[in-house]
Amino acid sequence: MDIKTSYTRLLVNDLKACFEFYRDVLEFTVVTEALEDGYAEFSISGMKLSLFRRQEMAQMIGSDRPPVTVECQDQVSLIFTITNVDEAYHHLKAKGANFVTEPLNNPYYALKTVYLRDPDGTLIGLFQPMM
Repeated sequence: MDIKTSYTRLLVNDLKACFEFYRDVLEFTVVTEALEDGYAEFSISGMKLSLFRRQEMAQMIGSDRPPVTVECQDQVSLIFTITNVDEAYHHLKAKGANFVTEPLNNPYYALKTVYLRDPDGTLIGLFQPMM
């Protein structure tokens, strides 16, 4: 079996708010904006990220009988490498980003990190190598 990365898809409740977050706050390049059809796609450093309505995916795969949302620990985290965590933290905070932590040094992994959430609650990590 030959498996290759295609893209990461986030299943979201509030498509419009999440679209605006990735476009306006994180400033990702919009590839497809089809909000009325329940879909959006971005390009980030050669990676594709798409947004799709959670309820529509549940209907598509037949899992729409149980509640679409369940309170639990995070099940996914998007991780992006950046050059300056502190600079990104201040830039994004000024744009209203919802941070979970302040910038942290993690000497065990030789990384500086900060975590934030998109409007739908998806955990996003920004990492900077400490070398």
